[in-house]
Amino acid sequence: MRFRSPNLLFLCFLCALASGASDVKPRDPAKMTAQEIQHCVQQNFPDDSMVQTLKMTSVDRMGVERLLEAEMWWQKDQETRLSNVLMTFDNPPELRGASVLVLEKKPQNDMFMFLPELKRTRRITSQMVNGNMMGTDFSYSDFQRMQGMLTSLDSKRMPDEAIGERQAFVTESVPGEPSSEYNLVRSWVDQQTCVPLKVEFYTKDHPGPVKLMTTKAESVSKEKTGYMPREIAMKDLRSETATIIVIEKLKVSVPIERKRFSAAELERQGRFGSAPTH
Repeated sequence: MRFRSPNLLFLCFLCALASGASDVKPRDPAKMTAQEIQHCVQQNFPDDSMVQTLKMTSVDRMGVERLLEAEMWWQKDQETRLSNVLMTFDNPPELRGASVLVLEKKPQNDMFMFLPELKRTRRITSQMVNGNMMGTDFSYSDFQRMQGMLTSLDSKRMPDEAIGERQAFVTESVPGEPSSEYNLVRSWVDQQTCVPLKVEFYTKDHPGPVKLMTTKAESVSKEKTGYMPREIAMKDLRSETATIIVIEKLKVSVPIERKRFSAAELERQGRFGSAPTH
């Protein structure tokens, strides 16, 4: 059975990377539709705001590591129910002050970045969204998906499978944005926590998945409002590189000034330091 619904992919992370899942699950998981599974995953996002401190370790094909440290602010508009997200990098030194901003809009999101060497804000165009974000294995398009900001044309449920000792829902989605490099996203969602444990990304010109995202079930923690994956790995199977994200700190329902989520403020923060959280 098919539904027009948001992509299941990172309706839980980094950003994904949220909390707020309900402990109330349908009594019979076997009867859940793709739409109901998606709703369960969406409940992993807070209803208002959150702030995360992240460490991102990128590993090249030779095993050389590069550490990035960042802070992420996420806020949902209570009237429109649309989200805004800002990620600001502190390390390495050459990226200090670099930022990525996504403003959820219909039919297409606005996306900007600030780079210290340019000393100005730049719009991320549809030609740029599939490029690697700050040298990691997450593209700018992946980043939007992780915040639940992109939609899918179709989503359907496949036969359940086990991930280790965990039983998982399996879904397949077709990304809805015309600029997407993917033509199919397959997700394995933990039936107990509604956290995606495995996601495969496919393109038309490659026989198998081109990227693989995984979350260990033991890294999922129960926060005050839901379940949260504390460690997520994205592997690019073409380049044989990987990026591991660790969420070191998480605060939910934190007051955040709305002006933080603007292109003008993005540049001001990069030039002169960040605005107060509240």
